[in-house]
Amino acid sequence: MSTVTEMRENGDKKDAIPTLAEHTDAASAETVRKKPIVGLLQVAGVIVLIALAFIYSREPVDAKAQSGAPSTGQATPAAAQNTSTLAGKLAPLVSVLKPAASSQQVAITSTGSVVVRSYVTLTPQVSGKVISTSPALRSGGRFSAGQILVTLEKRDFTLGLAQANADVASARASLQLSLAVGSAAVSNYELLNPGETVPTLVAKEPQIAQAKAQLQSAIARRDIQQTNLERSVFSLPFAGRVVESSADQGQILQVGQSFGRVYALDSVEIVTSLAPEELTKIAPAIDRTVTVTADGNIFSAKVNRVAAERDSRSRFSQVFITPNDNQALTPGTFVSITLDGPLIDDTFMLPESALQVSQVFWIVKDGNIAEVSANILGRSDGEYLVKAFDYAQGIVTGSVPGAKQGMPVRLANKD
Repeated sequence: MSTVTEMRENGDKKDAIPTLAEHTDAASAETVRKKPIVGLLQVAGVIVLIALAFIYSREPVDAKAQSGAPSTGQATPAAAQNTSTLAGKLAPLVSVLKPAASSQQVAITSTGSVVVRSYVTLTPQVSGKVISTSPALRSGGRFSAGQILVTLEKRDFTLGLAQANADVASARASLQLSLAVGSAAVSNYELLNPGETVPTLVAKEPQIAQAKAQLQSAIARRDIQQTNLERSVFSLPFAGRVVESSADQGQILQVGQSFGRVYALDSVEIVTSLAPEELTKIAPAIDRTVTVTADGNIFSAKVNRVAAERDSRSRFSQVFITPNDNQALTPGTFVSITLDGPLIDDTFMLPESALQVSQVFWIVKDGNIAEVSANILGRSDGEYLVKAFDYAQGIVTGSVPGAKQGMPVRLANKD
């Protein structure tokens, strides 16, 4: 009996020991309690994704189920409409212009340089000592026509002229004496030989001719001395500017010796180069009005001439422009010029932002971009003059990233 009782007691103790399954469940529960909150968030994310997939797929699936149509794997009309609507909402916004055609004057813009047609080298025509120079005879100086620039010592020229005048008087007296002697000889011969021809030697004709020649020579020498005296004062017959000068008081100048360089104001002109098609647009170019901008100042000018031949490399032609106020322009200055051409009807003036990178214009037609190659007639003040064309819903201004032919767009300004 005692043995049986002990076994039962032992059996009761065994029942109190946890089983393997119970131990495993407890461990799992403990592990779950120790998982971070991140795990719960991941589970929640999966549930959200499943819900979204269900929502997006519900409408077409329900439509197919109601119609009884078998699934073909193709988008339904409703789905296609949704896709089109979504694409329309995602199309980029563009700004457009709707210009009205008008008559405009063709204008060609270019750049050029102020140049001098020809320079004048200063050289004296007589030799002498410089006794004075004009303040204008300095680099950058301005002088008027006939203004005295250099004065040479006149004493030698004055003495030379006095000697020449004396020679003229002497030659004139000799001539008068020869004429008197000849006249007396003729009278005596006629008294002694009435009716006979007076010989030339008797009439002193050779002596008279020699006296006349000597007088003419003396007069010529006097004129030369007078001219040399006048040339001792140096001036120029035109208004101009001094480029450089080396003449100074006390200096001895020799005939033919250069002492400076100047240019006439009316030799100042502007040179630009134009392409053949640009010249065609403003033909005839001669006497066309030109607006010149130099150093912030604006001048008016006219086309004077076009070069007789084109540049062998660029094939451009040089155009020479004469400014109306050539005193205000300094040679070597870069200028901007605008040449006015003829008046052309049915044109648009479009801003630079309308011309795209590929040198074409974009228009919006039926909600899509279309390319137009318009005829550009000229450019002025940041605008392009083009021949009018059909722009449908408008001309696009500004750049559109990724733009191409047929790309859908939305109008930012529908009016």
